Amino acid sequence: MAFGKFRKAKDGPTELNLIPVMNLFVVLIPFLLAGAAFFKVGVIPTSLPAHDPSQSDVPQTPTTVACNLLLSRERVMLTISSTSFGPDELSAMSREWKVAADEPYPADDVQAYLIELKDLYPKSSTITIQPDGDIPYQRLVGILDKIREKSLGEVDDEGREKYRELFPVTIFSRLIKNTDPVEGGEGGDDFDFEEGGE
Repeated sequence: MAFGKFRKAKDGPTELNLIPVMNLFVVLIPFLLAGAAFFKVGVIPTSLPAHDPSQSDVPQTPTTVACNLLLSRERVMLTISSTSFGPDELSAMSREWKVAADEPYPADDVQAYLIELKDLYPKSSTITIQPDGDIPYQRLVGILDKIREKSLGEVDDEGREKYRELFPVTIFSRLIKNTDPVEGGEGGDDFDFEEGGE
């Protein structure tokens, strides 16, 4: 009898019961999805060290300078300020012109030097004017016209004169004379500056 039952079971097709396996997957899938939500890959953007500065992917900022023009009755002094140069280099770029009290300022000489600076540092556009309080208005205007732009001696299609822009951003600052005597010298020749603008 036992052998007969065994033969019948072996001869007929058998079906697997997959319901327990499916129940197991139904339980496991939510856990797998929940675990995947907490798994994050952290990416830190880095670059390899560049030995050649010309191959750097960081854009280079153009060098700019800011001019400071001190105007008194006896002199015109042009000083330069920039974060790209040290004190010795800035001092070497400074210029000074002596003038008599009743003579006009050397506007052409100042303009020629500003053109040199503009050729070297074309992105520069700011100049600070620090006039003495007793300078005649006409004397001041004569040099202001020269520092903002230069006439090219040409006209455009509409008949207007062409100009080259030099330092169009003009800031006026008050010039304060230091009248306190200094040790080892006389007072009144030093200047302090108070920033201001229009």
